[in-house]
Amino acid sequence: MHFLSQVLEDYLVSHSQEEPKILEELTRETHLKVIQPRMLTGQFQGRVLSLLSKIINPRYILEIGTYTGYSAICLSEGLQSNGQLHTIDINPELFDMQRAYFDKSGFGEQIHQHVGDALDIIPSLDHTFDLVFIDAEKKKYDNYLEAVLPKTKSGSVILSDNVLQSR
Repeated sequence: MHFLSQVLEDYLVSHSQEEPKILEELTRETHLKVIQPRMLTGQFQGRVLSLLSKIINPRYILEIGTYTGYSAICLSEGLQSNGQLHTIDINPELFDMQRAYFDKSGFGEQIHQHVGDALDIIPSLDHTFDLVFIDAEKKKYDNYLEAVLPKTKSGSVILSDNVLQSR
């Protein structure tokens, strides 16, 4: 499915940072092996997530909705050297693929995977998050927001994907 006009896509390509090779590999493998590859974050959004993470320079990141790990790798690019990214996904079948790319990315030791319902896992996390990225079940966004608020502080940034998508 193609959403952008060719003029806009040409502009984005000419003004965006090149996609890292590992993310190109992950994109290819996702399209070859995973159902609904259109759910992949993708180059343009990924570079924005990377940029925002670099600006924020978080110690702790929470991601709700890992899918194959593309956005987690992008967000990890801005982590402090002693930082951690906690990512939650409901689908255990993607765990090994995610881990393989996390380890290849150089951020493997900083990325902690959690499998299950985010609403059950979030309360058990013992961190205050500087950056939260919500990209999971769209109908639960309100619930995710309520769950993460006690895990943030003044100045934390919460990003939500597809908020204008039909629910």
